[in-house]
Amino acid sequence: MIDYLTILKIIIIVAFIVILILRANGPTRNKAAIDRSIAFLRERLTPPVYPYAPDPVIYDQFKDNCTDPALLTALAYDILRHCGMEPHNLTVTTKTDMGLRHAAGTYSSDGINSVITILVTPSSRYNIIHSVLIHECMHYFLFHTGIRKEETHENEILTDVATCYMGFYQFMYDGYLMVGYLRDSELKYVHNSLKNDNT
Repeated sequence: MIDYLTILKIIIIVAFIVILILRANGPTRNKAAIDRSIAFLRERLTPPVYPYAPDPVIYDQFKDNCTDPALLTALAYDILRHCGMEPHNLTVTTKTDMGLRHAAGTYSSDGINSVITILVTPSSRYNIIHSVLIHECMHYFLFHTGIRKEETHENEILTDVATCYMGFYQFMYDGYLMVGYLRDSELKYVHNSLKNDNT
């Protein structure tokens, strides 16, 4: 007699192992888009000399209360200053339900005021929220520097690549698992490609 519960457990374990193997491998379907994004950014942006180091006072407070919109806004300003930009009229808000978009965060602008919205769930951790905030801040940065791709998926990959290009790799790698457009192995590929430029 077939034990359907045992079969279901085996399928779940096999699926989990396959996901781990895929994540451990390097870029797959996104490799060409990643390479195009790196070339695109090299033509248009000079990266910071040093990797991002958050303001320790803001960051320590944020780690203790990572869903506070005031702390998230202060951290967003810190992120954008690292990119050489003094942000204006930017607010960060949080929501517990982003509707049908299934997005970890969103960025919107009316041309004057900008809003970053971060999804907060019971499983939210400061490292995940920080990486999502960096991604959304990169949307702000690229929007205000006039850098974008027309196709949505390509533009999201460009945004993730730009986070590494602008010095946020370690924070993205530490928190972006399962919420971003690029897998951790793809972020590592971007980082290594950029590192090889400097050797």
